[in-house]
Parts: sequence; C-alpha cells; structure tokens
Amino acid sequence: MKHKLLYCAIALTVPGAVFAQSDPSSRVDHTLSIGVLDVIDVFYENRLQPVEQELLSEALVTKPTNDAGALIRSVNGVTATRRGGLGFEPIIRGMSQNQLNVISNGAYSFGACPGRMDPPSTYVGFDSFDSVEVIKGNRSVIYGAGGSGGTMIFEHQRPDLQDGNFTGAVTGSSTSNSELNSLSVDVAFGNERSFVRVFGENSESDNYEDGNGQIVSSAYQSEDIGIIIGSDITPGDYLEVSLEQGNEDDIYYAGNSMDAPFADSESYRLKWEHTTPVGPLDSIELNMYRTDVVHLMDNYRVRPRNSLPNGMAAESESDTWGGKLMGTVELTSTTIKLGADFRANDRQAMLYMDQGKDGSYDMLVSRMWPHVEQRHSGLFAEVDHYLSSADTLRLGLRYDRFTSEARSASQSAGMMGNATPTRLYQNFYGNTETELNSNDLGVVLGWTRELLEGRLLSVNLSRSVRTPDASENFMARSAGGSFWVGNPTINPETHNQLDVTFIQRGAVLDWSASAYWNEVDDYIERYQQGNAALYRNQDASIRGLEFEAGRDFGSYLNARAALAYTRGDGDNGDLARISPLEARFIMDYTRNSWGVGAELIATDRQTHFNPAVDVADETAGYGVLNLYGHWRPSQQITLEAGAENLFDRAYAYHVNTAATDPFDPTAVRVNEPGRQFWLKARYSF
Repeated sequence: MKHKLLYCAIALTVPGAVFAQSDPSSRVDHTLSIGVLDVIDVFYENRLQPVEQELLSEALVTKPTNDAGALIRSVNGVTATRRGGLGFEPIIRGMSQNQLNVISNGAYSFGACPGRMDPPSTYVGFDSFDSVEVIKGNRSVIYGAGGSGGTMIFEHQRPDLQDGNFTGAVTGSSTSNSELNSLSVDVAFGNERSFVRVFGENSESDNYEDGNGQIVSSAYQSEDIGIIIGSDITPGDYLEVSLEQGNEDDIYYAGNSMDAPFADSESYRLKWEHTTPVGPLDSIELNMYRTDVVHLMDNYRVRPRNSLPNGMAAESESDTWGGKLMGTVELTSTTIKLGADFRANDRQAMLYMDQGKDGSYDMLVSRMWPHVEQRHSGLFAEVDHYLSSADTLRLGLRYDRFTSEARSASQSAGMMGNATPTRLYQNFYGNTETELNSNDLGVVLGWTRELLEGRLLSVNLSRSVRTPDASENFMARSAGGSFWVGNPTINPETHNQLDVTFIQRGAVLDWSASAYWNEVDDYIERYQQGNAALYRNQDASIRGLEFEAGRDFGSYLNARAALAYTRGDGDNGDLARISPLEARFIMDYTRNSWGVGAELIATDRQTHFNPAVDVADETAGYGVLNLYGHWRPSQQITLEAGAENLFDRAYAYHVNTAATDPFDPTAVRVNEPGRQFWLKARYSF
C-alpha cells in the first residue's frame, strides 16, 4: 500500500530513460497525465538511479491539508479558489467548476451548495488515496462528457499483500497558526486473492491569522471513513465494492455571508474487471456508483453573522449516480477502447427565513434549485495507433445526449407566493422554459513523436462540449431586493483546443514547455445587471504557456523551476478566475536518511479581472518562502517539519473569493495564512 507523503512529485508520465520503444507496455501514453508520487520512497529505493516512468516536473506539497483542491495548487498551471479552510475550487489553465471532471474511484459527484462552498474535490478524503492524477486539457474521451479544462482522478489501488496478510499506516500532523490537527489510519488485511481495506481520518482546524495579524474565518471539523472489499472471484474476474462517508461540521467561511453547520456525503461504488477475452474484446471494465451530498448554510447557527431578528438558512442536496462500461481491444500496433457511460444528478436547494433563529423555518424565500434533474448519456471510442517505433496517433470520438429539467419551477415561493422560478425566468430572460436538451460531439486528435536523445513532441487537437450546471441553467434566488437567476435557454460551451508540448530528458537536466490555445464558442459568463446576477453566452479565448525544468547537482542536490501564464478574454472583456504569471523555484538537498528544502513562490500583479465574479480590483503580486525537511530513522517511521510563509507576508491568490468576514471587514480577498509551522509523522507497518 503506497501513501503520499509531504514531498510529492508532479510528473509527466513518460516511459523509460530513453523512451523505450520496442515494448508496447512502455509506449508513451498520449494523455500525459500528471501523477502525485511518494518521492521520499523514491529517494531511498532509487536514490542514485533515474526514476523510470515518472519524471520531469516536480512540485512540493509542503504542509498538511484536508482539501484536495489545496493539494493540487502545487501543480504548475493549476490553482484553487480559497473561501475558508475547506472548499478549495480547483482551476486548471483558467478553467474550473463544470469545466473539470473530478473522478474518485471511478465515481463522479457534485457539491450541494449553490455558492460552491463544497466543490466535488471537498469530499475526496485524499490522504488515503494511492494515486492522484491531473490531466490538463482534453486529451481523452474515456473520462466522460466535457472535461475541457482537465480531469482529476483519485484512485485507491489494490494493496500489496504478497509479503504478509496485514499492512497499514498511521499518520498524524499538526499546524500552528490555524491549529490544524489531523490523525489518519489506513489498514488492509487479506491475501493475494482477497482483501479488506479500512481507512479513516479526523481533522480539526481553528481560524488562522493572515500576515497582517487579522483573523480569517477558516475553522472546521472533518471526519472521513471508508471500507473497500476486493476479490479475484475467478482467475479472470476481479470484483471490488466500496463505501465512503464524509462529515464536515461547523465550517467557517471568510468568503461568504453564511457558514455551514454541516456538509455530509456518502458514496457507494462497484468495480468489475474481466481480463479474459470475450469475442473481439481482450478485457472489460464496469464501474457503477452513487454519491449523495447534503449541505446546510445559515447565518446564525455556527456564529452570529446577522444582527437582525430573522435568520436565513439554505438547505440543499445533490444526488449523483451512474456508471461506465468499457471494453479494450489490444492489437499488435493498435489499442482500441469502446464504451458507454451514464451520469445522473438531481439537485434541490431551498432558501428559508427563520424568524426566531431556532431552526424552525417560517417562510420559503426562494427555490434556488427547483428540483433540477440533469442527465448525461454517452458513447465513446478511442484508438491509439502506433505508426512506428517513434510515432503514436490518437483518435477519440464521443457522442453525448444531455437533458436538464427544473421540475418544480412553477411552484410558489416568497412572501406572497409569487416568486416562482418561472416568473424570475420570464422577468429577466423573457421565457419560461424549464427543459434544455442537447446532442454533443467530442473529438480528440493527438500525435506523439519520440525524438532522439530523450526528447518528445506531443500535439493535441480537441473539441469538447461543456453543458451548463444547475445554477447557470435554472438558479432562481430572490431575496432582500437582489436576484440570482439562471438562464433556461443558455447554450452549452464548445471548446476547440490546440496543445503543443515538448519534453527533454537528460542525464542531469529535464525540462518541458507547453503552449495551448482554446477558442470557446458560447462561453457561459456570469454578469451583473443592476441588482441581478445573470448568465449569458459569449465567444472567448483562453491561451497560455507553461515551462518546467529540473537539474541535479551531484547525487544529493536538486533544483527545479516552473513558470505558468494564462490569459483569457471574450466579447465582453476579461474572463473570471484567471491567475497572473506565477513562478516557482525549489531546491532540495537529500542525504541517506534526511533531507531539507526550500520553495519560493512568486506571482505578478493581476490587472485583468471580471468584476461580476472576481473581486473588482487588481491583485498585488507577492513572494512567499516555504521551508521543509524530513528525517527517516527507520523504514517504518518518517518525521517531517516545515515553515510556510516564513516572512509572514500578507497576500491572497487572485482567484480567492471576496472577503465578507466580520473579523476583518477591511480585507479585499480571503487572505492566505501568515507564518505557520507544521509537524507530521507517519508509522508504516
């Protein structure tokens, strides 16, 4: 069983020290996924040898965290929106929310908060996951509809029980400033044929101070527990079932006028792998899942956010279920993947007035999500053809049928019962449609060329369609003289992308450079019209550059650098959630049983923003220094420590939400933590 530690390499998957070409199993995967690796183990098992398969771009997760969105901030070209201590919204190359696919053990999920206080990555208890991959852009059609910005894949792998019937790890961590304390346990027992794996994590955080010494609302309590049972039921059939439950309580948000008394999720999954031929198919894989999320936001239970006698509360739920059936055909020079997938999501959100702030609601103010039902049905085929020992072509096609319906849009809400969703749609868009349907085509065309002396060129063209989510389509909020209304006839986004990547691997120097251009037809834009937040389509363009390099200075010293720049604009001006130029510089020194390192993160000032979504102000650039180190007294024990934001700078990511925190009413955005120290220990057995 592998466990991610503090030091995590973010690596383009490129097989072989010289891109071995004769063995089909070592051919380059055109997807070029990015993996989170346990590089402490790599240091000690292969300290003087090059690491095969995972190489090149290394990043550092330099502090304990309880949110998968915060984890991937260390990937070049990837960031995340902060609202508090939980609920980090991942952003890949300027795209986020429904522009990304988040898959956990083959399952999709959607958060239950209309304000996206709980994006799907919030419910990923990632500390127990063995594999975390990030795919930038749309490079494959097998991961579901959309995914124009990229795909995040979290996987529990089958535990290795060849050397015994029991394995596991206990991990504990503590962080100053926020007083974030976490304890996790991950154990598995069984044999080579069958196993049971149980994992759980408990974490608790207080509010932290930013670099100005101001308190930032970020406290929460979190518990996550799960069980996985797997077995080889026949020599060619593997069956796995899993259950995972997450409970988040008393969540403080600096970036929202409400807090969350609770946010709970339950996930059920089934996986079947058949590895003996069935007709023309060499293997078959089936995944089925269901994920239920319930969420409550209010302005009085967690802490008094409202001095008026009447409180406001928003109850919401999101139920997602679906599955994928995929068959694979392996030929001499061609791999074919064929399949079908289905995904359903039902969401409801109700805004209530609570006159006594006692939890007994007195009036239904708005049907924010009026029982929105969305369905995706897809067929896909993907072919990887090896033209020669150096050239690989990928052709992927998928067809998707999308339906969206607001089933209770005509039911009453509001003081006089006349604030129905359909009335809001009529007032702001001139129609009362409650159904939206589309038939969409996705295409991926890729070429990968393995050059001489460890060089690789990859070119990827794609077309993907991103359909509107429940808020963009059917949101219906009317309260306090302000409105937030979805567009029932909004068009899906169509992304037409070009991505060119060059990779160089040498004996002591690795580097890569990527350029991408995304022309978007009917980009879905949130905009402000008076006191109403509305949605419309526009044509837009997103483009950017990424560069990464790593060099070894002898056997113990390694230096790395990364640079990322994204620019996005449309018919109506700058796009929202676009990060400025960012650079990272990392230095590691590792000896036999210990290592130390430093990371410098610097960003430019961001002068481009969309005031309807972003904070209506420029974001100052900043520079932050982090230090870290580890000591491994034995193969079973690893001790780690570090300092984040060593010089106690006051700063915020440009994509962080506006601060509505009563602790610091002068803050423009939700600031990042000031200086904090952390400790982490792991015992493996």
